[in-house]
Amino acid sequence: MTRNENQSYITGANRNASYRKGDTEDCSGKIAGDLSNKEGHGESYATLIRPTTYDKKRQIQKHFRRFWCCYLVAGIVFLAIFLPILAYSCYSKYSKIYLCCITESFLVIIPAIAQRIVENTALPVYSAEILDPKEGSVSFTLQTSLKIPAGIRVRTNPFNLSLVDRNVKSTQPYLSAYLPSYSLHGTTHMKITQNNTSILNEAEFVQTLSEAVFNEKFTLSAKGSTLGHLGALKAHITLDKDIKLDGLDKLKGFAIDSAQLVIPKEDDGTNFVGTATLPNHSVFTFALGNVTLNLQSFNLDIGQATILNAVLKPGNNTVSLRGKLYIDTLVDNISEIVSSQRESLLNGTVQLSASGNSTIYNGVHIPYYEKVLNNLTLTTQVPILEVLTGTLEGLLNQSNNSTLASIVQNITEVLGNVDKSTDFTRLAQSLVSLHEPGGI
Repeated sequence: MTRNENQSYITGANRNASYRKGDTEDCSGKIAGDLSNKEGHGESYATLIRPTTYDKKRQIQKHFRRFWCCYLVAGIVFLAIFLPILAYSCYSKYSKIYLCCITESFLVIIPAIAQRIVENTALPVYSAEILDPKEGSVSFTLQTSLKIPAGIRVRTNPFNLSLVDRNVKSTQPYLSAYLPSYSLHGTTHMKITQNNTSILNEAEFVQTLSEAVFNEKFTLSAKGSTLGHLGALKAHITLDKDIKLDGLDKLKGFAIDSAQLVIPKEDDGTNFVGTATLPNHSVFTFALGNVTLNLQSFNLDIGQATILNAVLKPGNNTVSLRGKLYIDTLVDNISEIVSSQRESLLNGTVQLSASGNSTIYNGVHIPYYEKVLNNLTLTTQVPILEVLTGTLEGLLNQSNNSTLASIVQNITEVLGNVDKSTDFTRLAQSLVSLHEPGGI
């Protein structure tokens, strides 16, 4: 068949050709091009149009479906920046009002965001110290930190951080500490030190100390207000936090590790010495001074013990004891004491309780410590053999009295054979012989 001068393609040239899907179909699914029947032929002529324009349209639609959110954000940012400028240039009268509204919105939004950041930020307490106690003041140290989101830098003005008791309606703090200016960025560590801090409310201070000493957990409440600077913007910030901390839990784990009788007694009346363990489960350090404890056996006062220059640090604290046992009381009540201690004696121990009597720092009574410690009772089991061993070591180093062996033998025999039928007469006689002028 010869080439037709008015057509670009030969009749039948595209017969059985393989087309890509969508290449020759328009939106209605029909074959693109003009179809015409030529005279004398039953075949169709088609002028095919390449689908380049349609492919590009589909790619653009796919792109917008995928990244529509990015264009939306970019559009909002663009409008937020340029609409105020456009409004100001075109409508001077109304643009001032519009810009004023925008400014006021920022002045409301920025402080709200800053306050929310502070509210969502924890205020951990890594350590705290109450040192140099006086009748109406203490030296106070607190180590903490503030963490703000990355990329934000806030500078705070100096302000006072107040410690308050949430359980009372009074708004007066019991302690107040000065915080200098800080530049907050990421996690910022802060150390608050306030020497000779006045106790503003002793009753609430005592209440907080009691909660810390008697409970496994307690709450330290702090609040304060300052002005924060976020670049050129300013925001009033209120810090109001309730911090959960470990308490001393009644000094759980208290123990008298060693004890011995001092025979003869010293010039100041001391007739026993020993060591004790005072556990501190909190992060607080307390400088207590000279702490005097009442020693009791089932509510019977049998002596006093003093801890000199006591400083209670986090963890276990080993302290020295010096004191006086009331020998007259022990002798007069020996049968009742041993009877009440029967179960402990069967286990080779003596149950001993200690409660606060006085707390003196630099020769001055510390009333807020005394109100707390005088209501605290510590109970422990003291091994009898350790007491006897320590006493024997002291006696052998100090005395050659011929009656020592017989006295110790009598006590050891009685204690070593204690049972429900024990006769305590010999034990009482041995204790009396120690106390009599003719004894050791």
